[in-house]
Amino acid sequence: MVAQPAASTEQIEKHLEFLAATLPSKNVDDESGRRRFAVYVSLLGQYSNEALQFMAREACRTYDWFPTPRQCLDLIANYRPPASDRETALRLCADFAENRFAHWLVNIRNGQPIGDVPDKWLRIAVEQGAMRRLSDGSYVSRALYQGPTKPYEAPARVPFDPSALEGMA
Repeated sequence: MVAQPAASTEQIEKHLEFLAATLPSKNVDDESGRRRFAVYVSLLGQYSNEALQFMAREACRTYDWFPTPRQCLDLIANYRPPASDRETALRLCADFAENRFAHWLVNIRNGQPIGDVPDKWLRIAVEQGAMRRLSDGSYVSRALYQGPTKPYEAPARVPFDPSALEGMA
């Protein structure tokens, strides 16, 4: 994740003013207001400006009254900073490889050629029953080894004939 610098006191003040203008709160005198602001700054001072923006948006969306310090911390706990370029690239590569494997496995189940794939894919396909490893170490699709999967057909019902039981005792 991208390291984000902590918000300045001015940024915290801006977000608290936004909340005060948007959400109603109980009236306090100037001295109580300064102490209250000091508590919010001490608790929120370690978070980034982006996290505080998230908190302010969520507070307006969630609460009917100005949030307590605890509610502010609960909202910030749900904030997820944007991923770094490296993390995004790694996730996209993993998604691509996973999609390629899933398509390959479907093709194998349908009897398509195995191709040049990692050994791990072959082992997984054997474990999942899509392929079979032969005694010479080679692999073959089960669709080719046993034929494609056929739909279930119930056996024909033969009527019971009690006369067939006579003479068996």
